[in-house]
Amino acid sequence: MRGMFMSLILLVPLVLLVPSALWAQAHPSQMPELTADATFPRCTEQQLGAAGFPDHKHAQHWFGWQVRQDAEGNKYGPGSLCQRKVLLGHDNLIMEPGEKRFGQFRMLHNAAYADCDMLAFVELVDWANHVVPELLGLSTSDTLTILNPDNTQHYKEQTGQGVWRLYKLSGNEATIEPYPVLLARTLDGHGAFMLVTDWILHQALPSDLPPWLHQGLVEYIGEDGPHLFNYMAEFRSDGPVLFSAPLVNAILAKGVDPDQDSDREMFRRASYSAFLMVWQLVEYEGGLISLQDFLAKVVSGADLDVASREVYGVNMSQLAGLVDAVAVGEPAGQKMNRQKPHLQPE
Repeated sequence: MRGMFMSLILLVPLVLLVPSALWAQAHPSQMPELTADATFPRCTEQQLGAAGFPDHKHAQHWFGWQVRQDAEGNKYGPGSLCQRKVLLGHDNLIMEPGEKRFGQFRMLHNAAYADCDMLAFVELVDWANHVVPELLGLSTSDTLTILNPDNTQHYKEQTGQGVWRLYKLSGNEATIEPYPVLLARTLDGHGAFMLVTDWILHQALPSDLPPWLHQGLVEYIGEDGPHLFNYMAEFRSDGPVLFSAPLVNAILAKGVDPDQDSDREMFRRASYSAFLMVWQLVEYEGGLISLQDFLAKVVSGADLDVASREVYGVNMSQLAGLVDAVAVGEPAGQKMNRQKPHLQPE
């Protein structure tokens, strides 16, 4: 009996440690960030089950946010042009009524907005433009013009699409869902990173990637995973939510479905499936090094199949099959906790 009693005493500290260990990674922002020098896979199935997919695109709104600085000490991103609605200014910032120009971005908006109202989104795309090229190994010297509609109805009329599509990109011009709406939906950081990723891929590559890979990279680098996972709750009662690569490609290449309910469901499910495919590709099939190698070969003029065989050992069709969302399934087997990634963890 004494031995059993002593064993129980020894077990108590271990039991007490479990909740704190799990809590240490129980929020998407506490998962490892996606960086050029990250080690892959970044998280275990257990960690994904507890915390969900990584999401670091809300921290700019939280207490303790520190303005980012580059290697030369230049500040960029949220808080670099405005702080608490106070304009800090910048030598390269040009402002006119209804227009803001900074770096590679030109934002057009209703002149009734105060300067810092719209500069907040300029800061976000500037942040993304400092990060995304390092992740992809790609960049563009072009300038992106961003149109900010007055309201949601204006956005729908200008783009012909619903608000589940956060922007419409055409060449070097994009119409975004009104920034105040993106902000209210807590999707402002995601929208900026997704837009910049989308733009760079289109401008830097000589030919389009397969839709699953292009949209998957947009979602993966935009860290939209927790939101996509949450969206799936609406559709799970009707059966499996994932699509195989051919159907993902067909849905994304089709464009906007006139039936809005169908478009919202199909776009979100295809985007989630594409995200999972790229999650599998980067996290388990060579990390960013292999991805950058593949993209570099495409930039140099290599055929997609040739580039894929040289880097991944299979052609593009086989690569899609290797990471197919239906075949691979969801990490943690759908057992991830639904998260509120916009709320700062305690």
